[in-house]
Amino acid sequence: MLLDPTPSDAMITALNPIQLNYGGVRAALGGAYLQVQGPKGTVTVYVNDVNNGGDNCSMDMSPNAFSAIGDTSAGHIPITWKVVQAPITGNLQYWIKDGSSPYWAAIQVRNHLYPVVKFEYKKDGDWISLPKTDYNHFVGENVGAQMLEVRITDIRGMVVTDTIPPLPSGGDQKTYYVDGHVQFPRDEDIQSRH
Repeated sequence: MLLDPTPSDAMITALNPIQLNYGGVRAALGGAYLQVQGPKGTVTVYVNDVNNGGDNCSMDMSPNAFSAIGDTSAGHIPITWKVVQAPITGNLQYWIKDGSSPYWAAIQVRNHLYPVVKFEYKKDGDWISLPKTDYNHFVGENVGAQMLEVRITDIRGMVVTDTIPPLPSGGDQKTYYVDGHVQFPRDEDIQSRH
């Protein structure tokens, strides 16, 4: 899913395609944080890959994450899990894939509190939704050479708007990232409103 680099000691997991593609959105849970409960305890893991070799409810956890919730010699253990707020700070980040230009663009949203399920940009007064790929990028054609006004929706239905500087005109740029100006609301901020 191209969620590199990941520190070697990170608590990570690969999620099966059915659950990764939550709600019919490709790679919907890419970059999500999951709280996983096993026989020995609970751990929070980062979803950074797809587990194509497992069954419909499996995940392939890093050894350090697996050992926190179960006996690694068991191989398979019963678990339950849920999506939780990411333990991050700062605003959204946008990874602009190599080859992106005003004519073709692949944008990955990172550093999000909750998984991103929708990405739109404004063109001629209309919001245009970009499809999400299996490699966790939103891809579109003819996005234009202007500053991109974007609208992003997370798995909870929370929506934020932001801007991304104009994409390079040549399309020969290496992958780079842009710091965003916004972040989704935190759970505690939503709860304090009610």
